[in-house]
Amino acid sequence: MKNFNSTEIGDELLIPVEGYIAAAVVLFCIGFFGFSLNLTVIIFMLKERQLWSPLNIILFNLVVSDFLVSVLGNPWTFFSAINYGWIFGETGCTIYGFIMSLLGITSITTLTVLAFERYLLIARPFRNNALNFHSAALSVFSIWLYSLSLTIPPLIGWGEYVHEAANLSCSVNWEEKSPNSTSYILYLFAFGLFLPLVIITFSYVNIILTMRRNAAFRVGQVSKAENKVAYMIFIMIIAFLTAWSPYAIMALIVQFGDAALVTPGMAVIPALLAKSSICYNPVIYIGLNAQFQQAWMQKWKKNRRGSDALGTSRVMLETIHQACRDEKTDKLLEKKTKFCKDFETDVSML
Repeated sequence: MKNFNSTEIGDELLIPVEGYIAAAVVLFCIGFFGFSLNLTVIIFMLKERQLWSPLNIILFNLVVSDFLVSVLGNPWTFFSAINYGWIFGETGCTIYGFIMSLLGITSITTLTVLAFERYLLIARPFRNNALNFHSAALSVFSIWLYSLSLTIPPLIGWGEYVHEAANLSCSVNWEEKSPNSTSYILYLFAFGLFLPLVIITFSYVNIILTMRRNAAFRVGQVSKAENKVAYMIFIMIIAFLTAWSPYAIMALIVQFGDAALVTPGMAVIPALLAKSSICYNPVIYIGLNAQFQQAWMQKWKKNRRGSDALGTSRVMLETIHQACRDEKTDKLLEKKTKFCKDFETDVSML
């Protein structure tokens, strides 16, 4: 696809100028909320040590991945949108395509690991499958290594990263139907989408069956808290798949169907929807993670108590200060007692 710059206005643009402006507005909102929400979760987790459970380490990896998309991805596409096309050159396109593909695969792989971990904990509770800090760290390392194995090939000649979505961004070359490109796309979809979906489906089918069986026999092996965590991860998975499914379907149509069916304008919509996935996870995490909510409330109450105590102390200081300066009180205290003198000395040092 041809790379258009800001000077090529009119019929040469792949979509109307209004389309680029609308895309820029959407990209700005996605970048702003994705950056703010994920950064809030990151800062809070770094400050609150009680949140560092093995499970939350893996969840933290997901939040970091989404945050990196908002920092390393959205600015590129936003500035390209307001310039009516990609402005960072072919090398920039390759770098952007690789980074965004890496972070996208990292997200779905992290969700897959979380789903399988819940399956082991809920459906196989009597086996030695408990997640610990060592296994959590190993899981995070494996997630990134696995994601790299799926996204590095275009950098060394198997597949390629090219412009997409009306030249607003870059991704895998879905249009090229050569054996080289088609084989890589099959590899990417097999291990980057279909295998994770199989594992997620297997995990949650067994989780649901276990929860129903425990409910039927009233066996309290699966705690209410663990059920809530499983539900939270399930909602994250649904949100991710909802955001990315239209894009995946479009890519399959372009590669294995009639590419002419997908116009540049049509390609922009699923691309923007996929990018919006970075905004969902922090909202779901904050809204459904009981441990996070408890830590947040404790922090808020602590700040509230500190604020109330500070306000009370100030009122007391002002009352004593006024009493020491009042003439009538001054006489009763015999021209300022030692207490008032000491008080004024202490106040002057504050």
